[in-house]
Amino acid sequence: MIKKAPVNTVKVRNILAQIEEGIKELDTLSRLTLNDFLSDKRNYIVAEHYLRRCLERILTIGSHFLSRINAKTKDYQQIILSLGDHGLIPKDFAERNKNLAGYRNRLVHIYWEITPEELYNVINQHLNDLIEFCKYYQDILSNLKKYGLES
Repeated sequence: MIKKAPVNTVKVRNILAQIEEGIKELDTLSRLTLNDFLSDKRNYIVAEHYLRRCLERILTIGSHFLSRINAKTKDYQQIILSLGDHGLIPKDFAERNKNLAGYRNRLVHIYWEITPEELYNVINQHLNDLIEFCKYYQDILSNLKKYGLES
C-alpha cells in the first residue's frame, strides 16, 4: 500500500491568506462603478494582477489536495472538476467555476484580448466564487480525515 503524503497545512494556510488579501483588493475594485473603474488605468492593472494571482493560488491549493489523494489531472480546468469529482468541493460549484481556470490562462497567455470592461465584469460576477473556494478549502483543512487526507 502506498502511503499518502500529508497535506502541508502551513503552506495551504499561507496561500489562503494571500488569496484573502487579493480578494480584499478585488472587492474594493468591484465596488467602483464601471466608469470609475475605467477612469484610472491602474485599476485594470491591479485587478488583473490580483485576479490572476487568486486564480493561480486556488489552482495550486486544489492541485496540492488532489495530489494527496493520488488524483491525476491533465490541466487547470481538470483540477477544479476533480475537486468536485472527489467531493472536496460541491460538484455543481466545480462545474459552474471550471471556466475560471481557462480565464487564468487568458490572463497569462492572451492578456491583450482582455478589455477593462470584461475584467470588471468577471470580477463582479466571480468575487463570491473566490470567497467560496476559500471557505471550501478552510473546511477541508479543518476536517482532513473527512476528506481522506492526512496532516
